[in-house]
Amino acid sequence: MTTVIKKYYEAFMLLVVLIAFLLFRKEVFEPYVYLIAAAAIALYFVPVRLVAAIASIDTKQTGVQVTSSFIIAGIIAASLVAVSDKNFPGLSTILYGLAIVNIFFMIYSFFKDQERKAFLLHFIMIILISWLLNFIG
Repeated sequence: MTTVIKKYYEAFMLLVVLIAFLLFRKEVFEPYVYLIAAAAIALYFVPVRLVAAIASIDTKQTGVQVTSSFIIAGIIAASLVAVSDKNFPGLSTILYGLAIVNIFFMIYSFFKDQERKAFLLHFIMIILISWLLNFIG
C-alpha cells in the first residue's frame, strides 16, 4: 500500500482537490477551506515539482513534467477564481481553453510517456474542469 501511495501521491493530492471541491459544492466546507487546500496543492505543482523535475538527473522527461505542472496549476488557479468569484468575466472561455489544452496533453502523454502517470493526473483534471463548468454555468 505504501508503494502505491509513494508512486501516485500526486494523483492522491489531486483527488483531495476534487473531494474538497465536491464538499464545497455540497456546502459541507466553507469556500476558504477549498481555497487554502487547492492553493497549497497548486503551489506544490508549480515551484516544488518544477524544481524537482529540473534538478533531478534521473528524470528523463523533464519537458513533459514541466508542461504538466503548468497545465495542472492553471486549472487549479481557474478553480480558485471560480470559487472566489463565480461571475468572473471570461471564466468559462478560460476553462474551455484549458480543457482543450489538457485533452491534447493527455493524449500526447498517453502515447509518449512511459510511466503514464501524467495521463492519470490530467484525467483527474478533466473531471475537475467538468465540475467547474457545471458550477459556473
